[in-house]
Amino acid sequence: MRNDSCASNRHRPRNPGVAVADEVRSGRLAWNSETGKLYVVQADGRRKGFKREYALVPELRDLTGPQLDGLSVDYAWRKGEPRQIRPAGTIVKNTVSPNQFINPYTFLPATPRDTTADELGDRAPTGHDRLHWDHWTGRLRVRMTVVTPLLLLDPSRAERETIDGKPTGHATYPVLRRNGRAHVPAASVKGMLRAAYEAVTNSRMGVFTSHDRQLAYRMPTAESRHMVPARISDDGTSVTLLKAARLPRYTGGAVTYKDGTPPRHGDEVEAEVEQCSGRNWTVRSIARAPQPPQVPSGPSHRLSSHNPSSSGKRRTIRGWVCVTNQNMLNKRHERVFFSDTKIPTNHPLTGELIEQWGNTIRDYRGAHRHEEIHERRTAGGKTARPDQYLGSEPGATAWSRHFYDDAYLDLTPGTLCYAHMDKGSRRILGLYPVMIARSLFRQPPEALLDSSLKPARCIDELSPADRVFGWVAPAGPGAHRGQLRIGAVEDGESVHTEEFAGAGVPLAILGQPKPQQGRFYLGQAPDGTQPLPAQEPKSDWYGPGAALRGRKAYWHHRGLHADHWTDPERDRTQQVDGTGRFQEYRRPDKDGRPQRDKQNRSVRGWITPGSTLTFTIDVVNLSDVELGALIWLLQLPEGHCHRLGYGKPLGFGSVRLELLTENGCDLRTGETWAASYRDLSPDGDREPDDTSHKLDLVRSKLLAKSEDGGSSHLRAFLAVASGRDDAPVHYPRARPKGTKKNPSVPPHPEGKSYAWFTSNDRENEPKSLPAWDNPRLPILPER
Repeated sequence: MRNDSCASNRHRPRNPGVAVADEVRSGRLAWNSETGKLYVVQADGRRKGFKREYALVPELRDLTGPQLDGLSVDYAWRKGEPRQIRPAGTIVKNTVSPNQFINPYTFLPATPRDTTADELGDRAPTGHDRLHWDHWTGRLRVRMTVVTPLLLLDPSRAERETIDGKPTGHATYPVLRRNGRAHVPAASVKGMLRAAYEAVTNSRMGVFTSHDRQLAYRMPTAESRHMVPARISDDGTSVTLLKAARLPRYTGGAVTYKDGTPPRHGDEVEAEVEQCSGRNWTVRSIARAPQPPQVPSGPSHRLSSHNPSSSGKRRTIRGWVCVTNQNMLNKRHERVFFSDTKIPTNHPLTGELIEQWGNTIRDYRGAHRHEEIHERRTAGGKTARPDQYLGSEPGATAWSRHFYDDAYLDLTPGTLCYAHMDKGSRRILGLYPVMIARSLFRQPPEALLDSSLKPARCIDELSPADRVFGWVAPAGPGAHRGQLRIGAVEDGESVHTEEFAGAGVPLAILGQPKPQQGRFYLGQAPDGTQPLPAQEPKSDWYGPGAALRGRKAYWHHRGLHADHWTDPERDRTQQVDGTGRFQEYRRPDKDGRPQRDKQNRSVRGWITPGSTLTFTIDVVNLSDVELGALIWLLQLPEGHCHRLGYGKPLGFGSVRLELLTENGCDLRTGETWAASYRDLSPDGDREPDDTSHKLDLVRSKLLAKSEDGGSSHLRAFLAVASGRDDAPVHYPRARPKGTKKNPSVPPHPEGKSYAWFTSNDRENEPKSLPAWDNPRLPILPER
């Protein structure tokens, strides 16, 4: 009688069939006095030559061959060559390039699937009704070791900061606890494993919602030439094309009503206008219709400062005031829309234009959080109105009306807008709230995702991750419980937390997803694995030639200085450490004080590196390949980490998983379970079985089913789980004006990630997010 309970796994191959990124090996150096060459003698006795200037760490390069002969060393094995050769037991001191960085996230391949493929394709789940003869059922036990601080926070006990009784939008979070001890929810572990399982099996997306609407991009400034002022007719059926006169408003010579009040948006007015260069008209005086405007006498001093070539030609017009607010630097004017003909030009207001308008406004609003618009603060600490101009920086200028005025959600009679006209046919291409507007891409993100990767619609379409971890129909009835359950995460006495005094540690600002940045979210069709061409115009990004990049994943932050996480309450963000990196996880102080506002969060503690926890995984009726993928994830090579918890872009939450095969593991096929139930003898009476061989078997089944024996999905996952040590990981940032090229660029106190993207847009060959196998990007000069 055989017993399928787990036995020792110490002889398991580290990672058969899959190329491992920068595997760490041990050996010794050998000097050949006749040839004058150095070799690495590997564990199997084979020799490999190398060039000392490329492979040896700096402290060994000046030593002679005889001095190095016989030295025990550790080294990285990279693309068949030894690198970073250093004395055994030492940690390489990585010095990274000051002119390159790695974006915190990349994308793992999500290639179109063969849904009919055996095991990695789609089918109904095996179910829970009985134990299937050749499927696996039982329990696994797993140890989780914290590698970088783990942020599992308790929002129910968050402290909301206030000033003079008013909320600032900043919150400080304590460590999540249960019964006084740090708590790691089983649901969080399951979510981490499911995301990884989806990636390595190239399963369907478990969640892919709210991507059915077109996104938008900022039109090139030149397109404003084709924008025509327009108004929705009083009966709401047509679009009337108009002209516009400039209304001085944000200068010392602002034009107001006779009582000194400024004209309001939508007011019907009569105005005295004067023609300037280029046949433009500028308002000199204005009154509420039907009152006539006061006719000014003599030359206009207001016009002479900005329009020195004023013609002196004047006329009276009747129209409507269009106020979009001081939404840009150096803005001086608003507009008065008016008709220049007795019979104005009308175009039908089609359903297509109505839908385009609604999608555009929703995209505008969806790009910003509520507090960014409604909870800004003036210099005096008071809440600023959305239409207030606070400064020239992005977010400080006044917000355009369509960001906060719900009247813009629909095209109602009397709505003032701009019509984007086709240059040839004079057909209306779209309607927009401002002249330099956001234009919708041709297709929504959902259209660029292959149907084989979209969430399953019915039980027969379940991919491996759906079958193993569970599924709920995206619409209508239908669900599957899944064949896997994560038990309670136990900490024993080996979990430690670090607590911070005072107001806690202010974390760096975490960036919001910005899928409108097509160069970072899109690649070339059909699978999106290759970046967009440098000269691809924005208008073609979300179009037939593009595909979504894949599944977002966060790099493990490798090669950090030993003191990187120590003393986090002290601001060291402007000091480069011995590896060429900065304290990226903390927000820089400003004027000697920590920055705590609505843009970031603070923490009162974290689970410290070295802490260990254990949990169980109960599985029911898993096939060889389904189990093989799970085992593969639980036995990643040394130095490879999963990511868990909050703050992953900042380096938090790297954890190691280890399958405990000698204690608490009981995994058997349905056939063996049946035999056990028939026998009913104590477990100790049965002959032990070597399950390490079985685990290797199911792993090899996964590798055999994966493309070319070492699937790009597996290799990409390993690369990101291992991380890179040749460049720091942080959000894009530009090199400030006036600074030299070689010094490393520290985090900016104001964030300013947008500065890199602004510079990138002006490059001759704009950079796209590179693929996972060569992820470095350049630090660009601020423009």
